[in-house]
Amino acid sequence: MAKYAEVVFNHPLRDRFSYEIPEGWEVPPPIGGRVQAQFGRQANSLGIVVGLTDTLDFDPAKIRPLLNSLDRESLYPPKVFELLEWVAEYYFCSLGEALFAAFPFGTKTEIRLAKVVVQGERFHEIRADPKLTPKRKQALDFFGGSGGCLPIGELARLAGVSQGVVKSLVELGALKLKEQARPQVFSQAESLYRSKRPTLNTEQEEAGSLIEEALEENRFDQFLLHGVTGSGKTEVFLSAIEKTLALGKTSLVLVPEIGLTPQTAARYRGRFPGKVEVLHSGLSKADRFQSWQRAQRGEVPVMVGTRSAVFAPLDNVGLIVVDEEHDASYKQADPAPRYHGRDVAIYRGHLEGAVVLLGSATPSLESYENVSRKKSRLIEMPNRATAHSLPKVQLIDMRMRPPSEKILSFEARESIEETLGMGMQAILFLNRRGHSTQLGCRECGEVVQCENCSVPLVWHESSRSLICHYCEFKQKEPQFCPSCKSQWIRARGFGTEQVTQTVQSLFPKARVERIDLDTTREAGAHDRILSSFRKKDIDILVGTQMVSKGLDMPGVRLVVVVQAETSLNIADFRAAERSFGLLTQVAGRAGRGEIEGQVMVQSYQPHHYSIHLALEHNYNGFRALERKIRRQLQLPPNTRLVNFRMEGEDAEKVQETIVSISKFFHGILEPYTKQGCRIIGPTPCPLERIQARYRWQFLIATRDGSQRSALLSNPEVIQVLSKKYSNLRLIVDVDPLNLL
Repeated sequence: MAKYAEVVFNHPLRDRFSYEIPEGWEVPPPIGGRVQAQFGRQANSLGIVVGLTDTLDFDPAKIRPLLNSLDRESLYPPKVFELLEWVAEYYFCSLGEALFAAFPFGTKTEIRLAKVVVQGERFHEIRADPKLTPKRKQALDFFGGSGGCLPIGELARLAGVSQGVVKSLVELGALKLKEQARPQVFSQAESLYRSKRPTLNTEQEEAGSLIEEALEENRFDQFLLHGVTGSGKTEVFLSAIEKTLALGKTSLVLVPEIGLTPQTAARYRGRFPGKVEVLHSGLSKADRFQSWQRAQRGEVPVMVGTRSAVFAPLDNVGLIVVDEEHDASYKQADPAPRYHGRDVAIYRGHLEGAVVLLGSATPSLESYENVSRKKSRLIEMPNRATAHSLPKVQLIDMRMRPPSEKILSFEARESIEETLGMGMQAILFLNRRGHSTQLGCRECGEVVQCENCSVPLVWHESSRSLICHYCEFKQKEPQFCPSCKSQWIRARGFGTEQVTQTVQSLFPKARVERIDLDTTREAGAHDRILSSFRKKDIDILVGTQMVSKGLDMPGVRLVVVVQAETSLNIADFRAAERSFGLLTQVAGRAGRGEIEGQVMVQSYQPHHYSIHLALEHNYNGFRALERKIRRQLQLPPNTRLVNFRMEGEDAEKVQETIVSISKFFHGILEPYTKQGCRIIGPTPCPLERIQARYRWQFLIATRDGSQRSALLSNPEVIQVLSKKYSNLRLIVDVDPLNLL
């Protein structure tokens, strides 16, 4: 048996620490298993074993013993462990940070048991009883189609009855209580999205055939499925999974937002009952751990989840699907590892010998560039699978409009009224929450700022308070200007809260609901609102980007983009790409049923190319123009970036330190300058102060990934970047998406 274990911790230190394996242990801890040991001043830290050895390079007397071993086998399948080693190297973080990101459950070792109701001996007899009360019948009918295993509270909530009704059915013998592992959690929305398998159209069949051929070859392959909104990409995914399961392999499906998971899970569970598990941060820790364990034990061959599900412990993976691959939500911001779920999925596919399928109506320029470089194969689906083509789009110039049309133009009001008269639904999109974007003084012009961040406070009328959307700082409505003490303070700009009020005043009989971060803070709120909208209990839904992604609502005839340029006015070179994608996606929510859709786009910058090309559904035109601009500026996808950001409470110290580090890199990069390697900055971040910390950054642009990897693996570079800076924080972000 090995004498020593090499252990890593959830800490930025990139070293491996040696510990003695106690003589009393019958077997050594497994590589990839959790152990407890003293680490620094912490008497009992959780670590993960990454190696075993019989020899040391230093005095064994200085070695501390391990305190406890929690696992009999590795937490990570071999391919996932190899993947995490690559993540640590590529995204410049410690192996410990990568390993703990893939298993965020601490010391959990077993699933908590729960009391659930299962079918009782008299279930069918009582269900068929004509004297059964409507509520009891409602509960039994729902239970019969639910899979037959739910906690009492969950059954009552989903069936729309009280817990007393469920308990009475237990007493009658129609149901009975049983203690077992917590069952899969089904959201309210899932039953609404279940549908019969449709007949595939020609485009879907051709796409499916190409993917099935690749699956049969049993090797890594990569596809970019570029299909317009409503083209039926999900059905192609489902067919590919069906083929994967027939080959005896597992499938991994990634979606960008938690809000999409109920819809996606319902479709996949409906097609593959009992074979699908869900994994995302919206679940409780206990439910997530159970999902993770079921995947590790091989009980489910299909895993659906958000970004972190890319590390799911599935074995023998044959297919990885990344839906809405362009979405920025796939990029982890904090803490490390700052990985991109799509790119990690591609590398996992390479390790597993699996087929990777990226899907989007607006593919990222990076993914399309891989097609040009023959790293990926393109499948196009230019037509909708529904009865109607893409919706008609009308651009409305909001310049020179009267104050009464500040939020909704006359044309938009008429279309909303017409839509309501048809018994159809409307979505109003504005990617800005709150009531007003700021409070300003009419005397001195001062805007009320956050005391921790270099941004204005946003006025929320519902709580009569000013709130910072970056640090959650909150203050009451001021009675006078904090600068000149004038009482002439007024609100400027508008957000979803004010749009909702305007719509309610214009259409008092309409049922209006708002969906944004403020209205979905409570558990289940997002699910509840979207379920009500799909059931047509809501006529007009006002929302932020939550309404733009992947929602399939057949009752929506009209989409109004309240202010198209909100995503353009950002100091980021990807602003036009994000704006184009957002407009295209939200426009795609209209006309998915039997009635032709209509989209109205209001804008104060109606001549911007990203808006015009989005209205024309002209992705290829946008890509060609944007790619040309990026090439001239030497920006991705033509180059590779790494961002170095310094944060701290002392502004001068932050600036001095980041300038010093950038000078070091100028010396290191001198031999590479003729090869297209350059430094951009250092400069203050566009948002210079966040959460009371000043922020400076500089970028390094390299010709390709290999040049950047050589730079980050340089021992001098590792030493400088791994140094602990007093009261400062250095963040290294590889392939950054957010430069604010």
